[in-house]
Amino acid sequence: MGEGVTVMSRKTERVDGQNIVYHYFQKVLLKEEHQFSLELIKYLIVDLSIWIPPCLYRRLPILLPFVIRDPSCRKNRLTGKDEWGEPNQEGFLRDDNSLIKGIVRSFKVSSSRVKSYDGKKLGNGFVASHIWREIEFEGKSMISSRHYMLNSFIPNLVWLPVQISKFTDREGSVAQRLLQAISHLIYQNIDMPKEISDLWRHLPFPQEFRNTEIDLTKINYFVVPDNWTSKRVAGLLSEMDLILSTDRTHVSEAKKVKSRHYLPMLRQVRADKRGVLNEWLMKYRQIIQLEQSL
Repeated sequence: MGEGVTVMSRKTERVDGQNIVYHYFQKVLLKEEHQFSLELIKYLIVDLSIWIPPCLYRRLPILLPFVIRDPSCRKNRLTGKDEWGEPNQEGFLRDDNSLIKGIVRSFKVSSSRVKSYDGKKLGNGFVASHIWREIEFEGKSMISSRHYMLNSFIPNLVWLPVQISKFTDREGSVAQRLLQAISHLIYQNIDMPKEISDLWRHLPFPQEFRNTEIDLTKINYFVVPDNWTSKRVAGLLSEMDLILSTDRTHVSEAKKVKSRHYLPMLRQVRADKRGVLNEWLMKYRQIIQLEQSL
């Protein structure tokens, strides 16, 4: 091969149209910090993000209080074993985000601005995103979805089209910080029990958006029927009772919590290792029962 001849690999011979919009914004417009591109990102985030309504946050602020995200739970290429739905060493159910994604499957979207959204259910091409990724919790750096109180904390969740979600995946990106600001504006001022309101200490407000005008009337929300919420609360209370009673009663084969493996394998986790799980679920039972009585 002669000197100076460039050989293109097969990988670089074609451009991927699925990612070109993201790369154009990220590597051209945003890199140059065009005011136009920053405004456009703001429009895209506000107009195309979909949120859980505050009414559900009031009644059920943490949707899956015994679930943590653990991507390693899916089938191991070396062992071939799928560990989804099994407990970790502290007893929390391991999920790959499937349970969170499934929560909104039956909901329609209410949108005053995007006709393609309004009155429709989500199809393919949407991502359930955690708004804060790297956080400080009790002096330790961690990923928010690995924590049982933050993994399904409603203000930490938003649904985005795949192309838009790519802007928010970069830690510290403008899009990620804008979502954080919107979440604060939607939920933080809602009066909640101390154990819930204290979680905001770990989810900081990005100061550069402190004076940014964000029109919350343009925000898209899932439509959550009251009867769905009531059934969900009752179902969750039943699930927590089953988890808390695993040491005292025999687990019926007919009963399961999300996964048929979870309850039987939870009995194999030493009781002293499950202290955080049990204490937290007893406290959370009190919180949501109090909310239902108000």
